[in-house]
Amino acid sequence: MSDTSEKKESNGCTEFKKCLEILHLMLDNEATDDQEQYLNSHIEACMYCFEQYEVEKQIRELLKVKLANQTVPSGLAQSIRTKVFQSA
Repeated sequence: MSDTSEKKESNGCTEFKKCLEILHLMLDNEATDDQEQYLNSHIEACMYCFEQYEVEKQIRELLKVKLANQTVPSGLAQSIRTKVFQSA
């Protein structure tokens, strides 16, 4: 990838890929303290990465809310168990 296309993709942030990787780790509660500190420090100075952080965080929260309120059909668990035991 050329420098020009990389800058377009990351909107001028040369650390975007690294920040995105750390962001996903943070949202999954898998980032180290050093990684969290790096990203928090970076997004204070980089508006593009801050906006990405906020969007990703909001998407995750929305998914949690939507998925938490889903009801599962009553026979689904038993149906899955039956199929698992039949194929074993």
